[in-house]
Amino acid sequence: MKNIKQLLWALFGIVCFVQVGVIAFQIISYERVLKEGEVFYFKVLPLDPYDPFRGRYVTLRFENAIKAPLGDGEKKEDQHKGYAILEHSEKGDGIKEIRLRKPQSGSFLEVDIRSFNYTATKQKEETSNLVYFSLPFDRFYMREDIAPKAEKVLRARSGVNVKAKLRVREGKGVIEDLMVEQTPLSQYVLTQ
Repeated sequence: MKNIKQLLWALFGIVCFVQVGVIAFQIISYERVLKEGEVFYFKVLPLDPYDPFRGRYVTLRFENAIKAPLGDGEKKEDQHKGYAILEHSEKGDGIKEIRLRKPQSGSFLEVDIRSFNYTATKQKEETSNLVYFSLPFDRFYMREDIAPKAEKVLRARSGVNVKAKLRVREGKGVIEDLMVEQTPLSQYVLTQ
């Protein structure tokens, strides 16, 4: 009986250790993306709801990140995951194309594929392969005291250009901050 109790306590200790290890790995992975990831700025159309269990957050709808063409040589497969190839351009940061196989290099972000749309163009015999997708994040949590002020600023939006500052590394992405021009939203709110 004593051996069974010791075995159960050892098993309990191992389970606890594994659970703590998984959480620690997720935190380390998140922090590594924030520290080493490449920065991209995506325009957002924010809303500011309240969740009694999770607190204040900004629900993000990304302006130019809901559809993109399927990459050259890619064929539609019954997949729910894909990889958005990110690019910097003069118009701003955006998504160049969607790949169905994980790229070996470059800046890319794992996305959830919603649907494929194939349309033939009238002038050419080619087809335009659009992929509709959603990014792996849609919320940005804020401090309780700043959130109501941020909500007022975002609802007014008179000439305010809000962008999500993303850090991307090896297919994983983290929202570092929301920016108004070059100022973090939390600081911008305090100056208004």
